[in-house]
Amino acid sequence: MSAQAWFSLDEVAVVPGAPTSVQLTVENVGDRTESYTIIPAGLTAPWITITRPNVTLFGGSQDVIEIVVRPPAIHSTTAGPTTIAIRVVSQTDPDDEVVAEMIADVASFDDRRITTLQPVRRARRRATFEFMVENHGNNLANCRLHLVDRTNRVDGTFDPPAVGVAPGSTSLVRLNAKTSGGRFRRSERQLDFEIEATEPDHEPAAGLATLIQPPTLSARSLWRALAVAAVIAAIVFAWYGVVRPELRDAADRAVDERIDELSVVPTTTTLAPSITVPDDDPTVFVGEPAGEPISYRIAVDVGVNQERSESVTVPPDSQFLMTDLVLQNPNGDLGTAQLLRNGEILYQFDLGSMSSANEFQPRISPIPFAPSDNIVLAVECTVVGQASGTGCDIAVLLGGELVVPTDDA
Repeated sequence: MSAQAWFSLDEVAVVPGAPTSVQLTVENVGDRTESYTIIPAGLTAPWITITRPNVTLFGGSQDVIEIVVRPPAIHSTTAGPTTIAIRVVSQTDPDDEVVAEMIADVASFDDRRITTLQPVRRARRRATFEFMVENHGNNLANCRLHLVDRTNRVDGTFDPPAVGVAPGSTSLVRLNAKTSGGRFRRSERQLDFEIEATEPDHEPAAGLATLIQPPTLSARSLWRALAVAAVIAAIVFAWYGVVRPELRDAADRAVDERIDELSVVPTTTTLAPSITVPDDDPTVFVGEPAGEPISYRIAVDVGVNQERSESVTVPPDSQFLMTDLVLQNPNGDLGTAQLLRNGEILYQFDLGSMSSANEFQPRISPIPFAPSDNIVLAVECTVVGQASGTGCDIAVLLGGELVVPTDDA
């Protein structure tokens, strides 16, 4: 064996996702010049970067090489001690090699996320939100769920109230939200709140959600009600103030004239025929059938500098009326996204200009989709928002009503 190699430290602490430098000394114990190749070895080889993979040493000389250890920040990187191994192989005799080893103590790290499956819901008082608690770290997450609303307008209960999520796993949680105050509204109200998953001595994970309350009494309906009330009041005033007194005076005058014309006339009481009023009105008013509420979620996972699209198809026997649109960019990726109806572009988004992970696009008039129409989400990924990510994760949530078309007579 013509070489010896050893690390400057027997043990080093490393943090997933962060580089740690250590010194490796290589010595040529022979009496002639020799060239060596420095190669990572073992299961941790993908973590290691060698600044100088080749070195030439005179006989009896030595050199110091910098080794960079960077464990990936993913859930499969197990916390605790592991072995770092480096092979020093002679280029003259490949069978002549030496292995230097060191213990790396991998630290635990947190990467907990909350992904809301329905970030926007429409309801007057109560609504149910579903979301996923995701653990992308390398240690167990024992989290309690909290609703954070600094305006105290939204409250709710979680099912379950606490979750335990293993590394690389997810857990589904439901929030039964309810609002307080504001029973009568003349306009639409948007209530934004946060969902937090907390654990002592760990950073909390948070997700955003929105509850939209439709108006209970619009300004147009109020003015119409006041106009109808004014008309009814005018009719009542005219009846009691003008018409009824005139009818009584006319009846009195007619009776007086008849008495003057006749002498004694036997009075005869005549009973008016009875009139039967039906209890039930045979006229039945039937409104147009309301559509069935429905939502579609289209998710696209595309690599960097690539384009990809996903789509859903409207059922062939129904028409989809879209009233809500939410663009989801949970990782803050950069690029562009387009929402198309068949080949027609309806919306185009610049992902870099989004102010939050869920961007709500309100609508007053619904956008119709005919039966069998394709709703397409096309994404072009330019920059990944997560340091450990390999592509863009973009989704769009569409809400509205599914209506069965009827032929007009």
